[in-house]
Amino acid sequence: MRKFLLLVSLIVFSAVATLGAEDLTLPAAASIVGGAPFFSDVRAFNTSYSDSLDVTMRYRCFIPSPCTPTTDTATFTLAPRESRAFNDIVVTEFATPDSAGGIEFEHSGSGDQLVVTSRLYSTAPQPTVGMFIPGLPNSDAHETTVLTSIRNGATTGGSFRTNVGVFNREDSAVDITFRIFDAGAQVGNAVTINVGAHAGAQVNRIFNAAGQESHATENAVIVVSASHEVFSYAAVIDNNTTDPIFVVGAEDEPFQATTPTGPTQTPTVPGPTVTPTPPVGGTRTVNVGQGGTNFVDQVSGNSTSTITVGTTVTWVWVSATHNVEAGPCPPCTAGTGEFSSGNPQSGGTFAHTFNAAGNFPYFCTVHDQGMTGMINVTQ
Repeated sequence: MRKFLLLVSLIVFSAVATLGAEDLTLPAAASIVGGAPFFSDVRAFNTSYSDSLDVTMRYRCFIPSPCTPTTDTATFTLAPRESRAFNDIVVTEFATPDSAGGIEFEHSGSGDQLVVTSRLYSTAPQPTVGMFIPGLPNSDAHETTVLTSIRNGATTGGSFRTNVGVFNREDSAVDITFRIFDAGAQVGNAVTINVGAHAGAQVNRIFNAAGQESHATENAVIVVSASHEVFSYAAVIDNNTTDPIFVVGAEDEPFQATTPTGPTQTPTVPGPTVTPTPPVGGTRTVNVGQGGTNFVDQVSGNSTSTITVGTTVTWVWVSATHNVEAGPCPPCTAGTGEFSSGNPQSGGTFAHTFNAAGNFPYFCTVHDQGMTGMINVTQ
């Protein structure tokens, strides 16, 4: 009996010890040099007064797409109460410049023994601007989250834009849907993306992607629904000062579509019954200049968009100067295709609705074969 009780005690102790060490995830880290340079300075702290802490960091880059880090794993040991600084961590620890992604931290300690914080900042324009991004415990990943303090357009006190993103720490891909709500009503279309295992994605200017570029608000929320647990976040940016704030997704109730309620009204003028025509197609967002010279579809994660007839594709500029020009490349000849955004530009959006099936290659006239994309339209 004593041996049995001892065995049970060991099993329980082992389970508690395993559960006690909760891994952390830094959902956004970068080292990008270009029109909008970004860098991440990370700090790691051991809260114990007596025990050292072994830590393993794994860099999961997803910009550009595809992205393979030069070094994907780094390890270090923290002495009791030690704080370690990793400036420009993506380069100094993983030797992968001009990339962005998330960092997963595994450690040997218990409970909250490891604390991870970071500053993601831009060096242009001067002076620098940045935002605090915490390392998040696994318990902060949820299937449904809400992002608050969302702003867009010319609101009281300035002009704003909002970027949203997720990081998937699981071993399988996940479907993500973003829905914007303002004063209780949904704003624009739902935006859906797919994110691979141990990867992330970001939708810049989410109001543009939802078809509501001109919607002005200073108190909207975004409900993020996922097929399994993810970390979600928003970066709310003041266009006048470039000052950003970082919003971590909070756990929310599962999304439920609501039907407006109110008294039933009978039309005073009789007329024929009209059956509404169901909507055709949908929307798709492609980032222009993601990672420098890439077209990145927010569903496929690469330069190919597979859509159905009637879908509107919106290209959203995220960096540098580019344009969208339909046609094969080579020969990279402007004015030969179905659509064109016009002269190269450094910001804004361009949309085109595809009303016929077919394959539509396109390119950027600034970079020709160095920056191409494809729209596959099916019935």
